[in-house]
Amino acid sequence: MTTRPTTESLIETYLRTLTSPQTKKTYNTELKMFVCFMEERLGKEDLGSLTAEDISIYRERIMGLYSRATVAKKLAALRRFLTFTFMGGFTRVNPEAIRFFARSPKVEQDSSYNVLTDDELSRMLSAARTSNYRDYVMIALMASCGLREAEVVGVVVGDFRDMGADSDGAETLSLRVVGKGERVRNVSVSPELWTLVQNFVLRCGMSFASQSDMKRPLFQSREGNCRPLTTRSVRYIIKKYAERAGITKQISPHSIRHTVGTNMAVNEAPLIVIQQFLGHRDPKTTMRYIRRAEELASKAHRYNTLPIN
Repeated sequence: MTTRPTTESLIETYLRTLTSPQTKKTYNTELKMFVCFMEERLGKEDLGSLTAEDISIYRERIMGLYSRATVAKKLAALRRFLTFTFMGGFTRVNPEAIRFFARSPKVEQDSSYNVLTDDELSRMLSAARTSNYRDYVMIALMASCGLREAEVVGVVVGDFRDMGADSDGAETLSLRVVGKGERVRNVSVSPELWTLVQNFVLRCGMSFASQSDMKRPLFQSREGNCRPLTTRSVRYIIKKYAERAGITKQISPHSIRHTVGTNMAVNEAPLIVIQQFLGHRDPKTTMRYIRRAEELASKAHRYNTLPIN
């Protein structure tokens, strides 16, 4: 008789179908949380005995413990995994039932879609500049290059490269970024940002002439041993300086990335330029910035307070 795969092996197999290391890490955590609930609270050790009611009970449980946005992310991971196991013949709940019983709650606009104004970003940078130069340069890099939190912690000193002179004879620089699915892109770096990075590297006692330094994380943890910052630390840092800047709306690292995309759209950058700059695989993802720019433009009259009568 063929031995049925264990729940753990099914999770491992499913994770291999994903490309993004960060997504794999997140889904692994979420799925193991579900399995723990299934075994300890429902008394079931085999996914084959899982019912639609079990999924509904889990949904109700986490709805009482987490925010709607967090619940939505947990259920999205679960839906995809259970659809995978159903297609493989390892579970009995069909995809339509999964979508219904593991449906995500309605979520208010995610904080990552909140756009910072020029003044708000300036206040955040100012707060960081007077507190911690590392944090200041990190926020400046994210705002200049539109990096994801996982991308910014992955930057090493040697990722900055001289691309030679352009048609006008000016020096051009780029940053090598490893994005989702290990896809690599080169992001252009402004002279102002390059000056900040150079000063920061020198302040840290590193050198662009050192082969060993070129492999070091640009933004290192205070724990030492050349450890990079974690994505959790980046989220904490962004939240801290948003609060110090007096920003009341919810801000996340992705808010800065969204601000960059929207700013480029407002300044009429071509769709393909924004897509390549931010590393989007699907242009539909980039279109949200175009729509956001159009939404802001439709409300532009609010910024004009001159009397007309």
